Amino acid sequence: MSTERALTYENLVSTAQAAPAGTQAFQSTLVPLLKNWRTPLGAFHAQVLGNALDAVDLQTAALVFMQITADALNLATTAEHVDMAFIAVTRISREVDLAQLAGCPEVMLRLAQALERVGRETQGHVRVCEALVEMVGRINTQMAATRGQPTKAKGKSASRAESLAANSNQGVRLTPLHTECLKQCVLARRRELHQRVMRDVVQVRLDAFGDLTAQSRARAFMEYHLYAGMVCVGLDDLELAQQMWHLVFALPARHASMIQVIAYKRLLIVGLAANGQKARLPSFFAGSHARVLDSNMMGYIALADTFANKSMAAAVAKIQDLQAVLEKDENWGLVGRTMHLLPRHFIRRVGSTYSSVRIAQLMAITGFSAHPLARRDDPYGALVQYIQDMRDPSVTVEQEAGVAAKDAVVRFLDAQATMAAPAEGAAQIQNEQQWAALLERKVKQVDELHEHLSKLDRHLALTKEY
Repeated sequence: MSTERALTYENLVSTAQAAPAGTQAFQSTLVPLLKNWRTPLGAFHAQVLGNALDAVDLQTAALVFMQITADALNLATTAEHVDMAFIAVTRISREVDLAQLAGCPEVMLRLAQALERVGRETQGHVRVCEALVEMVGRINTQMAATRGQPTKAKGKSASRAESLAANSNQGVRLTPLHTECLKQCVLARRRELHQRVMRDVVQVRLDAFGDLTAQSRARAFMEYHLYAGMVCVGLDDLELAQQMWHLVFALPARHASMIQVIAYKRLLIVGLAANGQKARLPSFFAGSHARVLDSNMMGYIALADTFANKSMAAAVAKIQDLQAVLEKDENWGLVGRTMHLLPRHFIRRVGSTYSSVRIAQLMAITGFSAHPLARRDDPYGALVQYIQDMRDPSVTVEQEAGVAAKDAVVRFLDAQATMAAPAEGAAQIQNEQQWAALLERKVKQVDELHEHLSKLDRHLALTKEY
């Protein structure tokens, strides 16, 4: 290792020591150095990287410590190298100080990209996500502590500053680490990790774009909600997933985005799974952009429209025809979830016309025999089992002892009469007061979402970038 390369890290460390955060030197010397930083090492050098990290005080030079850690992760080629770099990652997740990060968010982006590389090349998505969720949780806690602090603006600018306070540099803002945390969670495919990320990241309300996004703020916002929706799907919260994907379309733009194309495809699939209906784009989304999205759906809209003809056989056939496209788009697993929920929507539709039918009639009306769950040796028994697994109090099966499955009777009760609880798993509703309380909670959730979008709209209206 040449002395020149070793001194490059020494110079970076000495600059950090001479320009602590909050000083003029920090902005004039250290930040430009970090923005233009390129690692001087051509390969992983444990001694050089270790000495550089040991010389940096994480409490006063968090950005420099992050940058050297990102270099170590990018240069790591063996499991031993990764383990050494993760010692520094663990320190960051436990000790990082938010106050310094806004000076150069590009460093956070580089760390996120380096962690993404390690997760991809080592298949260590669980390890990377665990480190990121701890890091993001700590940052969120620090950002939340700044929420609602008074502004220093005076005179006419005071009212504007106050209106932007929730969407400026206070409260919880997006960082590149947030988005990468969600991405790694989706790739990890661990339910317990999904639950932790849901609690510590997704369900933490965002107050602003803020000053911590290194790339396009619109892109960061869309990517974050795209992956947040996938985390929700992993926990079977399809309603929240749809809400997250609707936010992908919330920002004004001159052109439709490929991220929006991906989100719309998944929104269509999950809409079929959750409601048995074609999902609609938000009414505030520009019509010209919506037409661009429709032209890029590659059969997804046709699949959604197939549900309207009340033919399960046609819907199953359409899914099979689109298998290659769905696999290419990495949506085949999502469609598998839709396929499993598909029969229940056709069964419930029958209830809008009939009060009771025999299983043989229901089989003929719904076309359940075309579904993969219909066993060839006993399709009627499979349909009976499916209805029982639905656990829907408005759809019941009556089968007396000794009666063949095809002769069992399916009864459809008025959904409102049963006062069944929604799919969230709440207890069954027994009276109108409980039903009214449920509706009131739903209205409150809609009002909260409307308020959040209104604040976002006001912020965008006063932001020169948009």
